[in-house]
Amino acid sequence: MKTQLQVYEISQIVNPISFQGVQDDIALATDLAIITVDYKGQPITNHSNCSDFCHLVRNSPSAVYCESCDSHGGLEAARLRKPCIYTCHAGLIDFAIPILANDLYLGAFMAGQVLLSPQDIDKGPRPILHNVKQTIDMNQSDFREAYNSLPVMKWEKINRLANMLLHLGNYCIKEAELRELRSCHASNNEKLRTNNYKYKNSTENIIEPALIYIQENPSEKITLSKMASLCNISPSYFSKLFANEGLGSLSNYANKVKVNHAKELLITTDWPVISIAEAVGFNDCGYFIKVFKSYTQQTPIEYREDN
Repeated sequence: MKTQLQVYEISQIVNPISFQGVQDDIALATDLAIITVDYKGQPITNHSNCSDFCHLVRNSPSAVYCESCDSHGGLEAARLRKPCIYTCHAGLIDFAIPILANDLYLGAFMAGQVLLSPQDIDKGPRPILHNVKQTIDMNQSDFREAYNSLPVMKWEKINRLANMLLHLGNYCIKEAELRELRSCHASNNEKLRTNNYKYKNSTENIIEPALIYIQENPSEKITLSKMASLCNISPSYFSKLFANEGLGSLSNYANKVKVNHAKELLITTDWPVISIAEAVGFNDCGYFIKVFKSYTQQTPIEYREDN
């Protein structure tokens, strides 16, 4: 069974205290204003690099529209499962980056407070609040002065910054998954026994998390870097320990586990071969059949018929 990250709060993905400094530095380096919010739109970090213009807006009667923009933007990003770039009620470019774990929307990175470069004005995104027109009176000198000091960015750069934050969010999720797996395996005192394999020496305690992960996640693509990270060691050291255990190459070991799982599915289900191939992580059914036969000397259909 695939190990899933059990999370219900964004703070399990993004630690507000330790992430605040990261968020502050990214905001200053990119000229963006950034804040991290939960699924309700409530901030879990302080606003980084918030512009003078938005400080004025958020202390005016129009502040209620700021909250509506953030809420709508976050939900739209969650629906799209990708960055949602939009124009806020005050005419600024903002974007929401969804943070999702196991399809559960936990929150978002909200960023922006920039103006679109004049040459890209025709590429500008739609307003996030459809029935709300410009809410700020630019005839007021303090608003006009603060507005004119906002960063101006090209559309391409805005998109790249949005994607950068998306990658950051995905990285945080992957790190949380690894922490969860390490915690799970650290509390598991049972030793993995696959195919009557007996550990030769003390390296069992070091590489055991990877062996358990491979066994429990037959549909996953197994990579050296991920397995080494699970064991808190370098890829080169992991390869050395793995070889010392006499398990062959990592890819061969993973394929052997996948084939064993496929054999079980062939016997216990009436799934077509293509579905079984997908269940054990093979997108190419022809390649799955080739790998299966290399370990069993039979095609999947032949194996099913004989058992």
